[in-house]
Amino acid sequence: MCFNTFLFIISLDCENQDTTDLCSILKAMFFLILNGVGIPGNSIILGVFTHIAFTERKLLPADVLVAHLSFVNLFLILTQGIPQTFSAFAYKDLYNTPFCQFLTFTSRVTRALSISLTFLLSIYQCITIAAASSRLSYLKPKLSECLWHLLVFFWLLDGSTTYASILYGSQIQNVTIQQFTINLGYCLVQFPSRAAYVNNGIMYLTRDLLFVILMAAASIYILVILYQHRKRVQGIHSRERLHGTSAEIRAAKTVVTLVTLFVIFFGVDNMIWVYTLTDSYVPRLLNDVRVLSSSMYAAVCPVIVIISNRKVNGSFCGVAFNISSLLRQMSQ
Repeated sequence: MCFNTFLFIISLDCENQDTTDLCSILKAMFFLILNGVGIPGNSIILGVFTHIAFTERKLLPADVLVAHLSFVNLFLILTQGIPQTFSAFAYKDLYNTPFCQFLTFTSRVTRALSISLTFLLSIYQCITIAAASSRLSYLKPKLSECLWHLLVFFWLLDGSTTYASILYGSQIQNVTIQQFTINLGYCLVQFPSRAAYVNNGIMYLTRDLLFVILMAAASIYILVILYQHRKRVQGIHSRERLHGTSAEIRAAKTVVTLVTLFVIFFGVDNMIWVYTLTDSYVPRLLNDVRVLSSSMYAAVCPVIVIISNRKVNGSFCGVAFNISSLLRQMSQ
């Protein structure tokens, strides 16, 4: 939170001509770091699960969700982080209006899908760790059966609620920026009226808050289950019984961590979004902070997955070992 607050203060001072160069350097540095972490990280996870899908011919529902989340986060960084990096280096006129519409639409859809998939992953984990006598346990096979239907539903839902990027997206022009315009630095989203601007913002905010509330409730439920499990196994010394539940507990802790990161990063994003709805002119650097906050989740998420997921961690360590062995042999 302090880090994002610091960035927020910087964004307010960056309108001053004397600090423009410093802000551009900071912006470029932050986005280069995020791109350097997020693109390889999400690519590794996608590669691991693609390999598993081809070799084992089967992916668990949790694996499908994590792989899909990595795919979405990768595209979020490609369509949001890279253009922001170019704009920080003063490459602002690279895109025409159709390509701007594609970039803004894709980044908004993938951002919304990142939220939706994190929510779905938290709900799936709730069902997975629920007691056998719980009503939630009966939903586990049904969720597995309709998983792809849910993914298609979220793609359609998030795509249909980001229509403003297609309708109002445009290239940067050498004219005075009008009111009710979101300046991304590399493209513009120009709303025709205050009503369109505010209604679009309220729709985004309502959707995000709904997912945040549901994810928070799911995380609280997971934490309660983990606490009860810890009390239950304190007197158990059977390694076999503990081993059977360790994978589920580790996965549950990972999901809670991801949800916590989501609430922090997207919470800053949405707080700034609420502020922008109260003003007809939104400073560009303020939008940069919003974009940076949402991009941080897409970059940090694969790091958490690589560290905590045994399938990804094992494959990653195996590949790293093989590469180091190969380099050692070449150096001899």
